[in-house]
Amino acid sequence: MIHYRINGIGVKLIRKKITKDDPSKRSVYWQITFKRKSVLYFTGYYFTESEWEDLIHKKLRKHKEARDTFQAFFDKTLRPIIDELAVNNSFSFDTLDVHLNKPETINVNEAFQSRIESLEEEHKIGNASIYRNSINALIRFQHYKQLRRIRDKEDFILECIQKKNITVGKNVLKVDEKISFDEITPKYLNECERFWQRTEVAPATASIYMRTLRAVINNREGAEPYLKGSKYPFGVQRGKYVIPEGGRREIALPIEDIWKIENFETENEGLILARDIFTFMFYCNGINFGDLCRLRFANINAPSEEIIFQRKKTLKKGEKPTFIYVPILPPMVEIINRQGNKKQEGYIFPFLNGIEPKNKNEREIKTAIELSLVPINSSLKIIANKLNLDPELSTSYTRNSYITHLTSELLVNPIVVRKMVGHSTKRDVTAGYVNLTAKKRREINEKLLNPEKEYTINIMGKSEAG
Repeated sequence: MIHYRINGIGVKLIRKKITKDDPSKRSVYWQITFKRKSVLYFTGYYFTESEWEDLIHKKLRKHKEARDTFQAFFDKTLRPIIDELAVNNSFSFDTLDVHLNKPETINVNEAFQSRIESLEEEHKIGNASIYRNSINALIRFQHYKQLRRIRDKEDFILECIQKKNITVGKNVLKVDEKISFDEITPKYLNECERFWQRTEVAPATASIYMRTLRAVINNREGAEPYLKGSKYPFGVQRGKYVIPEGGRREIALPIEDIWKIENFETENEGLILARDIFTFMFYCNGINFGDLCRLRFANINAPSEEIIFQRKKTLKKGEKPTFIYVPILPPMVEIINRQGNKKQEGYIFPFLNGIEPKNKNEREIKTAIELSLVPINSSLKIIANKLNLDPELSTSYTRNSYITHLTSELLVNPIVVRKMVGHSTKRDVTAGYVNLTAKKRREINEKLLNPEKEYTINIMGKSEAG
């Protein structure tokens, strides 16, 4: 509808889609380009794909107000500023921001939302989730600051603790407060850190939230940081805020505790599922839950009796793929028979049934994974309570437990362990000489099996009697 260019400066309206065919309402931006960089300025409007096509190509009465608003802003505000800067050869995004009073109009919430949309557009759903969790944590602190009565503050802290693990459904804690960049000072961040501590946010998680906020402040597309100079709050200098290291909580279980979970007996189907998935993940080289959900029967290699897959986290364009080879052990076969798709086609486990494994469906896949993980982790905490294990037990313990046992108890070469779990070995010169055979991989993982448990199924569904 509007496409303007002068002295290397480009201006156009865009609707920022997440996928090629995206029917949802999405933000509309002014896209300003200069020297191969582009910055988006939110218009305040949202349109579906069909509405946007109608607005561009049809003069419908229902879109007249939006068309007139866009055209008036371009004619009376945006074009005169850009023309003046272009003629004087003084254009920069900072200068444009000053003329548009942009620092006063964009807030932390909008900056986060812009970054989240960019990540989703690139199908980086996991990273987008981190940014979304970070801004939600900041908003909770902002809400806490707005409360005046001490009693209200204490009640809100209690509510944060009670609902910290609820991520879906009507009981999710929802607050809505705007945060301006001018508020982000070292004092603000120190108070925020203390608030997170009181609401039982783990130090490592708080560290991630702070680093994410710093990234939003620094990585402003095509322009200077939102805060700089004396207003920049982070640093090691006196008076600045230092992001805590966070540390890493020990979440590895002794092998005996893994066997206790594997042996746990119950008639509750939810607990049985959680037990089986946890056990499968451990024996499957400590696979994470997202990769487990994505496993397909096509990943099973019958000749080598292994599951072969790539970690979603390490899939990058232009890079040589790294494959993980997992020997299929008897308990894994039993679990597939109990919990897997009975037709033995498509996904091994039913968590993503009905969703094609394509980039355009990544948001739907990620959501389905998150929804499936919540009840499993809740059930694992019940199992932990019954077995007197770590009360924070979750699927995350499987990977750490697998790696810890191989390195600390079985004393497996660290290079071998990295190859078994898909960690990078690029910087290790000797790694290229370590080539594991299927037989060797099986020898390693069979040492993890519970010596007191009798398995009814051997490899690839063959019964012991057969």
